[in-house]
Amino acid sequence: MCFEELLVLHASPTLANLKPASLISMSNAVHGSECLIELEKRGLSFFSLSNSKGQSLLLVYRREKLKQTLCTPQAEAILGRFGYPKSLDERLGFLRRRFRSTRCPHEVGLFLGYPPEDVEGFIENKGQGALYSGMWKVYSDKENAERILQRWAKCRRKYMECFLSGTDIARLCVTA
Repeated sequence: MCFEELLVLHASPTLANLKPASLISMSNAVHGSECLIELEKRGLSFFSLSNSKGQSLLLVYRREKLKQTLCTPQAEAILGRFGYPKSLDERLGFLRRRFRSTRCPHEVGLFLGYPPEDVEGFIENKGQGALYSGMWKVYSDKENAERILQRWAKCRRKYMECFLSGTDIARLCVTA
């Protein structure tokens, strides 16, 4: 699978500016440098969280949207408990270190746009007793989570349809 197809499959809600960030796990053999410059012009940023055993974990994000998402009082409180600094760049570096020391730090959900109350619920309940389980485990507002998930899934389907029909990845990326 090429880099552009991975982007559409795993990050279309971020391409569409519906969520602050997405994660893409990919083989180190996959290259995407040709389209990165154009996507960066349209407001996307890329940050490598880990790279081992021939696999990379890439955070695809919208800088301003991610800053806004992480500066809510609830998100700040959760991040503060883990020792995260205040600036976005420092937070990204800290998240990278957390991925190195913890297989998948639970607070990554905040970066991915999951509701802070669900991230908090997951941490407190150690992943047990969720009201609903989809892209994330829901502990607070099941109906809202289902709406968000449906919106993201519809976006993914539409973007994949457009991409497979020949639409260039840069045209799929909403300029923020």
